[in-house]
Amino acid sequence: MLSNHTRAARVQPDARSLPVVLPGDHSVNRLRPFLTALLLGACVWWPALPAVADEERGVVTSYPFHDSFARHYHVKKSPRIEIKGGISGPVTISSGRTGMVDIDVRRTAATQQELDCHQVKIDYRPNLITITQVQFDRRGCETIRASQSLTLHVPSDALLDVSTIAGELQVTGPVKSVTANSIASHVSISGAETVDLNSLAQGLSLSLGGARTGLATIVSVVGTVELDVGERRDAEISISSLTGHIRSVPPDFVSLRTNEGYLLRSGEGGPSLSIISVHGDVVVTRK
Repeated sequence: MLSNHTRAARVQPDARSLPVVLPGDHSVNRLRPFLTALLLGACVWWPALPAVADEERGVVTSYPFHDSFARHYHVKKSPRIEIKGGISGPVTISSGRTGMVDIDVRRTAATQQELDCHQVKIDYRPNLITITQVQFDRRGCETIRASQSLTLHVPSDALLDVSTIAGELQVTGPVKSVTANSIASHVSISGAETVDLNSLAQGLSLSLGGARTGLATIVSVVGTVELDVGERRDAEISISSLTGHIRSVPPDFVSLRTNEGYLLRSGEGGPSLSIISVHGDVVVTRK
């Protein structure tokens, strides 16, 4: 933390609603590589999904041929749960029973043949569960129209790691941590102690009201970042490389301009958020 003397030299009070980044601002130049990388990255991993787009290029989550199954696993303390390998989504995770992970899987496809061309694989160990989508390497399975959706109930001390999904990600805690990378649809998280997010293509809704410690790092977002601070009067939010506006800041927050960008602070000792590279607005609310 900076001393009072040092902070006074580096920050200046600013308006509650902060319009930022004019077209000539250097932050735009810093953001361009991120946007280019995000688009190129989407081109790399998006075709690997079995099927994610309809005629209007929206995410398809239901086809006429489908099946489903459920699995229930006993886990040790602080189990790690990984979801990766081209699960199309949506993925919905909520807090469940202590020492148990409950998983519901739904698969759909345009034809029975395409349904038979892929599976959702669950690798289980008491301290680690990994969920992936496997597309079979055989004739007729080169390109398929299919989707997978997951619903999980996890212990409150679970460590979640989700990557490369096309559908929405929704996490309702309490959970110990959420790590998410390369999510093509909207992300919504509440009740996580720590959050580490990178490369979100359709914005973020993050609730801090139920978080016990509330440490969050958010990097590379396209779309609105909505932060619900609930009744907390002890949050600190740092923002850099922003194209858009900081809007709807509660009146108890102090808005400061820093060398790196902006600092929004209410009280001390609560959740600390770092937001870097956002192509959209940051909205701070109380719900």
